[in-house]
Parts: sequence; C-alpha cells; structure tokens
Amino acid sequence: RTGGVAPVVEADGKPFGLITGGSIFAYMSEVIGAHSKKQEMKISDILDAPCREACNMDVPTVKARGRIRDSINRLLRFEGDNFFVVNEDGVYKGVCRQRDALNPPRIKIVMVDHNEARQALAHLEEAELIEILDHHRLGNPSTHVPIRFTVDIVGSTSTLVSEKIEEAGLSAPPRIAGVLLAGLLSDTLILTSPTTTDRDKDAAKRMARWAFVHGGPLAGETVQSFGEQILSAGAGLGTREPSEIVSSDLKLYDGGEYRFAVSQAEVTDMRQLDKYLNKLQDALKETRSKKAVDFAMLMVTDVVRGSSRLLIVEEPSELSDLPYPRQPDGTRLAKGVVSRKKQLLPTVLGLLER
Repeated sequence: RTGGVAPVVEADGKPFGLITGGSIFAYMSEVIGAHSKKQEMKISDILDAPCREACNMDVPTVKARGRIRDSINRLLRFEGDNFFVVNEDGVYKGVCRQRDALNPPRIKIVMVDHNEARQALAHLEEAELIEILDHHRLGNPSTHVPIRFTVDIVGSTSTLVSEKIEEAGLSAPPRIAGVLLAGLLSDTLILTSPTTTDRDKDAAKRMARWAFVHGGPLAGETVQSFGEQILSAGAGLGTREPSEIVSSDLKLYDGGEYRFAVSQAEVTDMRQLDKYLNKLQDALKETRSKKAVDFAMLMVTDVVRGSSRLLIVEEPSELSDLPYPRQPDGTRLAKGVVSRKKQLLPTVLGLLER
C-alpha cells in the first residue's frame, strides 16, 4: 500500500526509521551471512525480529508546514529517495518521495480584476493559471497551455462575475451578492463614473435583487442608499494611516522607459487633503522606494464633486505636459477625472510613450 516503504514510529508518534526493500535485504544479508548454519535458517525466523532491526534510520525530516523550497537543497544532497514529514512537535505525518517534492502539485489560480503578473500573488509562476476575468488593460503573463481569458469593457469585474452566475442559471447568496454589488458601486461611484456601461446598470439591478431579499442582512436597502454607505465607509483621509491610504488601492504599470505606481483614495470633501498632504507625500515616497518604481502617484478623488487632485513623487519631465494645472501646494487639479483606468492612465501613458 505504501509503494515499497513502511515507516516505523516510536510510542510517542515520532519517526524512528524507514523499512524499505533495500533495508530488509541488507538486514537479511547481515543476519544470514553471520550465521554458522545459514543454510538451515528459516525466513520466518528472520521476519520475527523487531521492526527496528531492519530500519534505515538515516532519513531526513521536514516540517509539514515548511515550504518545499526551503528544504529542497538538503533533500537533493540526500542519497535516499524518501524522507519523513512531521508536525511542529516532531510527530510523524507522512512520507514524501524526493521526485514528488521536485514536482509538487501546483495551486490552481483564477486571476480576477487584474491580468498583470506584477499585480498578482508572489511566485505566480509556481501556480497553474487556469483563467483570467478582468476589465483592465492587457499586460497578461504567458501561459504554457491555452486558458479561458475574458477581458471586457465594463465598469467593474463584479458585473462579469454576476453575468457568469446568471448564465449558469444560479443566483448569488445575499451576502456574496452584497459584496459583489459593493465592488460594483465602489468601482463606478454608484454608476456615475464614465466607465459605467449599461451592463453595469443591469448588473446592479440583478445583484440588488439577490442582495436585498427579505430577511437578509441588507433587507430594505436600495442601490443608492447602499452605494452611499459604501463610498462613505471608504472615503476620508483621517480614518487610516497614510501608508495604508497609499498602498490599499495601488497598481503598478510600465510605460515608455518608466515603471510607476498609481494609487487612488476617495474623499467626500477635498479640504481634507490640506491637512494630510505632507504625510501622504512622505508615505508616497516610502512606497516608491519599497516598490522600486521610477515615480509614484496618488489620485485623491472627491466622489461628491467628481474631481481629483494628483500627488506625484519624482515626477518625470515627460509629465510636464499633463493637462492638469499645478496648484500652489504642488498637487495637480484634474477636474472631472475620477477614473484611474479610463481617464488618468491613458493620459499618463500617452505622454510617457510618445
């Protein structure tokens, strides 16, 4: 059942050694070879010996919660093919073969709301990417085999998810529908953003029907009332640390000869920016250093008046032609600009890549 190996453990569950075909053969050769009448010795007598007599005790152990990459060099130096897997207390959990450790099963991943590898989980190349569902510009990673790839022109990936649910003849549970609707209303500023499409409006009605059911956690809400609560909860500069404001909605891009970061924060009153401007600039400088980018930008959006202010750290000369007038405090005023994806990014890339 074990493929030719049998672990031997102590009474406390800790591994003692491993019985293999080779260890049994070595034990029998030793016993029979030393016996003066080896031709009269019975196999059954040999097999009555305690398990520990035929064990190979030179077996390395690795922690079950440890990472394969942290142990692989040690295992490659080991001449045997098997090693013990133990828990944090050293108790036996299983046996792993070297060849299996060198070719572990890969985690299956669907990239949702992004398609660029640098915006994904670390070490994406070690996983198996099986699908992409997104509404941003293309910057997708290469794959070894064809995958299902959907990038569509809608205001929110929540719209695409809700459409797939409906196409399958299903409906989302109220809590999940509420989370999806929150994403849609946040992305589209309650369906007022220039990125909003008719499909987003249909999706909002669909998800409201699922989310605002009687007896559910959002019963009695409307799209407008729920959206206002979503924007209010996420808006404001005084409720979070500057570093969190800068990093919580940050995306990395490449344009021309530059690699840069753009984050976005929402407020209901742009006058807040005056109070926190210096701290946000310091946080933006730190983020630029940590992300190793050429310049970093924070887009502070007034969701009530539909306008934004831009903070830029290490602004390149190519951006001197940005059509957003510079203010006395060093920020740039982008009237009517609320979408990073559809309004700001194309303008920035157009200047960097010309």
